[in-house]
Amino acid sequence: MTSDATESAIRALAHRVYDRDHAEPEDRASTTDFAFEFITWLRANRWTHTPPAAPPAPPAPPTGLHGADIARHALAQLNKGDKTDVR
Repeated sequence: MTSDATESAIRALAHRVYDRDHAEPEDRASTTDFAFEFITWLRANRWTHTPPAAPPAPPAPPTGLHGADIARHALAQLNKGDKTDVR
């Protein structure tokens, strides 16, 4: 869904692109001039630039055991197990 301002800008740009595409090659402005003219038109019509959203924060590092601590914990759990000799 787009706002009225966005719809107006889309129609204006489509109209300008159509006119530019159908102009004689020697009458066409450079692409940079064309873009500058359109941005100027947007600003004159109170168009405001909405910056992109900030990237999400990186995920927090996992908590708990890491690396060799995982193996030590697992061995400790095995050593805590049942001390009876099963034969």
